[in-house]
Amino acid sequence: MKSKWIVSKFGGSSVKDAAAMLRCSQIIENNPLTKIVVISATQNTTNQLEFVARAASMGDEETLNNVTQELINKHVNIAVELFTSPAVLTELEALCGELKALGVSILQERTYTPKMMDELYSLGERMSSLLMSDLLRLRLPKKNINFLDARKIIKTSSDFQRAEPQIDLIQKNAATEIIPHLEEDTLFVTQGFIGADLLGNTTTLGREGSDYSAALFGEAINASLVEIWTDVPGVASSDPRLIENVKFIKELSYDEATALATLGAKVLFPTTLLPTKRKNIPVFVGSSLNPEKGGTMVTSDQNAGFSLKGVSQLVRPEGILVSFIGTHLDEKENLAEILQKDLGENSFEFSDLTAVSISFKVTSNKMDFVSSLKVAHDVLAKFFS
Repeated sequence: MKSKWIVSKFGGSSVKDAAAMLRCSQIIENNPLTKIVVISATQNTTNQLEFVARAASMGDEETLNNVTQELINKHVNIAVELFTSPAVLTELEALCGELKALGVSILQERTYTPKMMDELYSLGERMSSLLMSDLLRLRLPKKNINFLDARKIIKTSSDFQRAEPQIDLIQKNAATEIIPHLEEDTLFVTQGFIGADLLGNTTTLGREGSDYSAALFGEAINASLVEIWTDVPGVASSDPRLIENVKFIKELSYDEATALATLGAKVLFPTTLLPTKRKNIPVFVGSSLNPEKGGTMVTSDQNAGFSLKGVSQLVRPEGILVSFIGTHLDEKENLAEILQKDLGENSFEFSDLTAVSISFKVTSNKMDFVSSLKVAHDVLAKFFS
């Protein structure tokens, strides 16, 4: 039976600094049904951790020390602004010590393994979630804020940097560690992206895997909703960084959202929806900057008839692939011909059609990534109601 509880995940842009974390805390405070909060690393931290590994492996001690100190300063400054408790400051200091030690280890060995990289990656989520847990302790003094190490719950294979979740073990661990406390006034704060194999080694679910973590936690407690909080108010009809006149889509089916993600859209991680689809759990995508603007709800429901909702792009070895996403596309008569004519028959060539996507290869060498996307989005706009 589905529970009433909500899992809320906050991405890197949503927890990038102290002000952003405060906005997230207000969203959490405003919904007493939120029981698990999944936190990403602060914005750009994962990239910085990669710089640490690269600099250390090349013997560039100066860059290693500079980037390490930047990371430490960033998190210490957030901690100071959020009035973090002395006990948690001590825990943060220990994590900073781990960061330094890993850097020194790579520097000495002049190389790093995927296993070492996962240990390094984990520090981003562990630091940000630690700070968020203490902020919530301060803001919600009557709640029991349980700072949960995701590695106790998310058990995976030993495929470092691309670990496969072990669903039965995750369910078993959640049944022991989380579910008995859901009716209590307890709020779990944990990490996205990371897990542990059966030997206790830290693993990761692949870059941008925090959404996947939230879905796995949602599946494990049979949540009523999984929320993905980012810096845009939902899933857009195209990339809002490149296209000016995007519309935000109110409703998507699991299949449509998965197609968008697989074919190039950046809002959702492609595997995010697998666990929620298995348990038929809705997924909400919204903006932590402007939660009042609403967002996109992803469910099993599909529109009754044909509709086009979004357009995305992928760069492949053979060139750019433009894809339109929607419902019942394979039932629309002459859709490929209609779209190809609007796109420009000399610039786009039909590639593939499914129930939720239709794709075209860009054949004109005068089209770059941005110009082809703009052309496709202008065509899509004709189908907006």
